[in-house]
Amino acid sequence: MTLTHVPWADPTAQALRVEQQDEIAGIYDGQGDVCQQLPDEEMLTTVLLHVDGQVVGSGALRDGSDYGTGTAELKRLFVRPAFRGRGLSGVVVGEIERFAQLRGLQRIVLETGDRLTAAIALYSSRGYDRIPNYGPYADDPSSFCFALDLRGDA
Repeated sequence: MTLTHVPWADPTAQALRVEQQDEIAGIYDGQGDVCQQLPDEEMLTTVLLHVDGQVVGSGALRDGSDYGTGTAELKRLFVRPAFRGRGLSGVVVGEIERFAQLRGLQRIVLETGDRLTAAIALYSSRGYDRIPNYGPYADDPSSFCFALDLRGDA
């Protein structure tokens, strides 16, 4: 297993995001805008997870300074269905958290859907706390927002 950091516009990362958004659209019966457009210049990194030479997962970190000084936003976490149940999502999130800490960031926020129970369980198990919905999710009852304080004992 290897992890690589690529630009947001990387074609493989884009293909994984399309798969992720298609899956979410299916879960939510095609309702809502599941594909918020994210500007390239706001993306701090995109992580690709490779297993046996095949790209099987990804996630990204976005500048989240609009949500507080030292804040980043976790975006588009995805592991292909055939590779789930192996802890690989946690590997991607761990790399994103490591990258954020190396950049001196203090907090990661994220949004996930109320029907995405595996994602909710993952974030909770990693110490993310539920927070009030923020930004574009503030009035969306199907959104659950979380935050992780990267400062450790703060």
